[in-house]
Amino acid sequence: MKKNYIAIVRDHSGSMSSFKRSAARDYNELIAALKDASRSENQDTIVSTIKCGMGTPKPVQREIVNSNVQILKELNEREYETVGNTPLFDSVGEAIAVLSSAPDAQDPEVSFLVMVITDGEENASRTWNAYNLTERLRTLQATDRWTFTFRVPRGYGRSLERLGVPGGNILEWEQSEKGFAEATLRTRSSIDTYYQGRSSGATKSLTFYTDLAAVTTKDLKVACKDVSSEVEEWKVGPSTELVREFCEKKSKKALLKGACFYELVKTEDKVQAHKQIAIRDRQTGAVFAGPAARQMLGLPNYGTVRVIPGDHSKYDVFIQSTSVNRKLPPYTRVLYWKNVGKPFTEGVSAPYSRW
Repeated sequence: MKKNYIAIVRDHSGSMSSFKRSAARDYNELIAALKDASRSENQDTIVSTIKCGMGTPKPVQREIVNSNVQILKELNEREYETVGNTPLFDSVGEAIAVLSSAPDAQDPEVSFLVMVITDGEENASRTWNAYNLTERLRTLQATDRWTFTFRVPRGYGRSLERLGVPGGNILEWEQSEKGFAEATLRTRSSIDTYYQGRSSGATKSLTFYTDLAAVTTKDLKVACKDVSSEVEEWKVGPSTELVREFCEKKSKKALLKGACFYELVKTEDKVQAHKQIAIRDRQTGAVFAGPAARQMLGLPNYGTVRVIPGDHSKYDVFIQSTSVNRKLPPYTRVLYWKNVGKPFTEGVSAPYSRW
């Protein structure tokens, strides 16, 4: 059985005072997601929690040390403490120390995940600094069994990348109740994907969050197929449209199953492994597709995953639809790729065409 040691570093600094309840809910959601993923993927999960910014005399405190995730309890939203400064580096170092002390830490079937949430930058560490933490992170990540993820305010991600944290493992969140809630949803979805990746043999993640921010056009040209000449792009008007009616109206032909790709603009709860992904460069209009497109989004090539719109930088993401009744939101766009579409099979009701 695969085994995961996970450390959650929570920010309890004074600046988090306006997000107390959001932070408690966030932790509870993460624990629930870990419990669900552990059961569904049949993986042993051991969790530790570190409190960052607890003031003097112990600004960094171990709250839970190597406990089975299934026995963990929720935090009371009214009891979330916010006290001191932000010894972020020391807190990450403490998480590393706790996980490294596991008796089976060298077992190749064991992987480690450190998840950090903060609303500020490092400002109070005593033991760890940018230099020694960078060296430690790189050493651990080089084993291919350690994953470090950070949720930080907008603009703070670059400093973490300088420490050696992969850009795909950093989520910048808007400092508001809504921004916190969105970051929680994206992290919960990413936990599912991480566990599914572990089941397929992955031991770490470099794209924990759905992210194209670090992907260049050159990357797409090398890894994917340029299908620009094969697809048509259509805009949905001010009203919601159904896939069948919309595509037949535009093409003036019967809908081909799987030829319609809808724009990713909201959370999609069920994206199956057989669904293709297309990535469109907003600047040039070029469209790229292929198995690597899923990998660039951090999606596994099997199972069903939940996908939440992420930082797609200068790209738009489109997901293949095999449904004739999917609702297309107003003012979104559709790619129609007839070369991958197929006529509806005999015995299955084909969509009615007026053309």
